[in-house]
Amino acid sequence: MQEAALAIAILALLLALAARIRTASHASRLDDLEQDLQRHTRNLSAETEQALALQRRMLAKLALGEELDVEMIEEGRLWKEVTGPQALTLVQQNGAHVLDVRTPQETAGGYAEGAILIPIEELEARARELPHDGKPVVIYCAAGVRSAAACDYLSSKGHDGLHNLAGGFPAWTGSHAKS
Repeated sequence: MQEAALAIAILALLLALAARIRTASHASRLDDLEQDLQRHTRNLSAETEQALALQRRMLAKLALGEELDVEMIEEGRLWKEVTGPQALTLVQQNGAHVLDVRTPQETAGGYAEGAILIPIEELEARARELPHDGKPVVIYCAAGVRSAAACDYLSSKGHDGLHNLAGGFPAWTGSHAKS
């Protein structure tokens, strides 16, 4: 009889231990879920603030009489797409700066004369090299994808007057330089 009671007590102890382990596991998982939820909430809050800041900048530009085309509004961007001739006109008539975000290997084959050469991978660290004189900036890469990303990045950091050269460097109609 005592052996049966001891066996039942040991079994009860094992069941209690298993329940304790399971509870601890659930508590740990619940803590992980709570941390994930908090991180997700912070991320959503930051994204909402960024979107709101963009909308405010767009409204301010409209209030100042600046033109925003339908694509800019629908895509939520503050930079414009330009063709090669439009980019050249911006440089010749408005004194626009030109930014080449291609790699050094790409620019070795030629670049727009007078362009600032900052590879896209270095843009965050070197963005302070861009002039802040209110003049437009024409940005190009090899095809227009990296330069669009550069426009997005610079726009998010408060830069205005950004123009992405559609078609990239091959679309540039101005003079070329070689390093």
